[in-house]
Amino acid sequence: MYLQELKLFNFKNFAEQSFEFDHKINCFVGNNGVGKTNILDAIYFLALGKSYFNHNIRQIIKFEEPAFSIKGLFNIADKNEIIQVSYQIDKKKTIKRNNKTYDRLADHIGLIPLVMISPYDRDLISESGETRRKFIDKIISQADANYLSALIHYQKVLAQRNRLLKYFAANHHFDRDTLHIYNQQLHQYGSLIFNKRKLFIQNFSEFLKAKYAVLSQDKEAVDISYYSELEIKPLIDLLEENIQKDRLLQHTSKGIHRDDFLFEINEKPIRKFGSQGQQKSFLIALRLAEFEFLKLESQQIPILLFDDIFDKLDENRVAQIVKMVNDKSFGQIFISDTHVERTESLVKDTHQSFKIFEL
Repeated sequence: MYLQELKLFNFKNFAEQSFEFDHKINCFVGNNGVGKTNILDAIYFLALGKSYFNHNIRQIIKFEEPAFSIKGLFNIADKNEIIQVSYQIDKKKTIKRNNKTYDRLADHIGLIPLVMISPYDRDLISESGETRRKFIDKIISQADANYLSALIHYQKVLAQRNRLLKYFAANHHFDRDTLHIYNQQLHQYGSLIFNKRKLFIQNFSEFLKAKYAVLSQDKEAVDISYYSELEIKPLIDLLEENIQKDRLLQHTSKGIHRDDFLFEINEKPIRKFGSQGQQKSFLIALRLAEFEFLKLESQQIPILLFDDIFDKLDENRVAQIVKMVNDKSFGQIFISDTHVERTESLVKDTHQSFKIFEL
């Protein structure tokens, strides 16, 4: 699977731009601010239906323009597939596959397995559990439609339960029976999500350990573990036991939306005990583990995006990445960098075909 052509219209800093790509390695080089990362984000958008960087879709439209569109021609299982994303201010975002509009974004997820490695990944270590949950949920959802469906339903029921708790507080009223209905639904979807997350981490941690061992040349050991209160009690019991607390807080205090994933180096939290270089290597290993998982589950080789990946990495770790890229198990790769000579030297060492786009 690979991306053959990309067309941008009023996307971020690009008014109108098109690219034809090599099936192996494609590099975007130039000074900061010229739009290298924006091109990677456009490719990400085609695969996942949303931006990696911008939560507000209006911020994606080129300044003072009313709409944007991204169009990609992919080769998937030796068939041409045209994916197009478009958005106009005050209208709904649309995603089309071969000119047919999807009824739901969920129907598109998983068609184009893709992994983005970015300096912004540091948020996975430094930010709250919500950031790590979204990361894990995105990976599993690309491989498991039932998981994505359960996640969507869980979030809807959770929002409804929270609105009900606020209604109770505002109106000095309480209806335990109605709340119990929501508790049962959260238990149903939450239990499925919990079990799938638990199984996923058991398998994913092995990919992570293997990738980090290569990057660090076996100098340190890392791990990832899953923390959930559902290990202690079923969700239905946690919800029922904390009804009074939830009434005071006016939101749901227990559930899989409170889970977290712990990143460790030498059996200690990497956030506190990992150096900057170790954290960077951990994040790259995390993304490469994602790559291996998606490749196994989808039976396709994911597209790999490297955004400014050599920032803060020493030469030894860069060399290990080059060795990995030279492995035949990798497919199409996109790289952004500020140094033309460094990029050209890197891709020549892989002995793969490549294109360099100077912006």
